[in-house]
Amino acid sequence: MAVQGREGVSVVEHVFRVAETMRQRQVVDGMPSRGSNRRSSALWLLGISVAFFASSAQAQNDHPTLRTIREVRQLSNIDARNAFPVQLEGVATYSDPEWGLLFLADETGAIYVNIHGMNTSFPVGSRLRVDAVTGPGDVGTVLIQPKVHVLGEGVLPAPERRTLAELNALKADSHFVETRGVLSACDQSWKRICFGISEGKVSALVAIPAPKSSAAQRLVGATVRVRGVSGIHLDPNGKLLSAMILVNRLEDIEVEGGASQNLNALAVIVYRNNPLNNLSLAELRDILLGRRLNWTSAQEIVLLLPRRGSPERESALHLLQMDDATYDKYWSERTSDGKGGHAPVAVPSSGLALSLVSQTPEAIAVVPWADVRDTVKVLKIDGRLPSDSAYPLR
Repeated sequence: MAVQGREGVSVVEHVFRVAETMRQRQVVDGMPSRGSNRRSSALWLLGISVAFFASSAQAQNDHPTLRTIREVRQLSNIDARNAFPVQLEGVATYSDPEWGLLFLADETGAIYVNIHGMNTSFPVGSRLRVDAVTGPGDVGTVLIQPKVHVLGEGVLPAPERRTLAELNALKADSHFVETRGVLSACDQSWKRICFGISEGKVSALVAIPAPKSSAAQRLVGATVRVRGVSGIHLDPNGKLLSAMILVNRLEDIEVEGGASQNLNALAVIVYRNNPLNNLSLAELRDILLGRRLNWTSAQEIVLLLPRRGSPERESALHLLQMDDATYDKYWSERTSDGKGGHAPVAVPSSGLALSLVSQTPEAIAVVPWADVRDTVKVLKIDGRLPSDSAYPLR
């Protein structure tokens, strides 16, 4: 029985069409350039408005000089457009010249300083004096046109302990924070270390201004504490997607457990809005063998497995005590006997499997845990996630 999906096309045909589209699509790596029509990359991601730059040269002597971050952050975005003069002293909590980001904290608060075009990295923990003017941002007032002077060594503030839900609610924007969650692979094309981080159903991003590395890859699946500055991730239209924690160094991620021993675990993934959260091993075997064909009476399961001959496929078939040859023979006999169901689709890469599952409500796939992104849902197996030490699928 062929289940009809979009515009009368069977679900399996839809999967293959999406797969072919994905193979042919040209993916451009990296961030949008400063000279393109799009927003500058870091501004687009962190919600920092720059439209004000051209008008900020108006006379500033009409306004008092602001000398604490609290005074600056009390301004509305409308008032911030009046380019109040600012002279602050504080400690650098995050510095990222590639994305034009500098965050400063004093005894009264924390704030973003736009350093685009300066190409200067300021040591984290150093004491700075910043002479600037106010400008509007997407969350609150920011500092623009800065002149930054290094005064000497300072002391980083103690991080505020915040949940991911609090960070997504913007309760600690620009502040130096510590939060907790499980790391996953990041689906951004940035040329830097990036993770997803989740706590229950709440998720955010983590970004570190350092090249991707095997040490970072080994953290995927770990339960961690992360220290960094709370920023925000916006879509190209300025809509808030989630918090983004800006971390200075990989060493600022402290592992609580679950990383190295589960690096080779396999994750069972489904469409993000699939209501299912858990499968028993017996139920997973039934799906692999085509004994369970439907999510609901009207929605047939579409099974995606790693390519033939891959270690991941071998591990999945080990649950059935089968190899590729016996599994293919099993499905050939099953379909020829008219027992129903579609033979599993062999997908050439985990990235393609993730893309297909994220677009196909009927799909289920088995992929390496280290490759999982937050565009799909990871099912528990016998009540355990791949990050758990007793997880059965590896």
